[in-house]
Amino acid sequence: MMKQESLLITTAEAAQLLGVRQQTLRKWAIYENGPIVPRRHGRLLRWNLNEILRFAGEIK
Repeated sequence: MMKQESLLITTAEAAQLLGVRQQTLRKWAIYENGPIVPRRHGRLLRWNLNEILRFAGEIK
């Protein structure tokens, strides 16, 4: 079974999977208006891989 931490990916990885710019994901995080809410680790953003894949399936 995978640990929860291993399901978190960087903004760069999430952007690549979704086909959007990293800045788009950062704006979602700052304005809290995106379809996916990141987790914050200090000043770093981490995105749940399952949520990213679920959303990627909806937009394709």
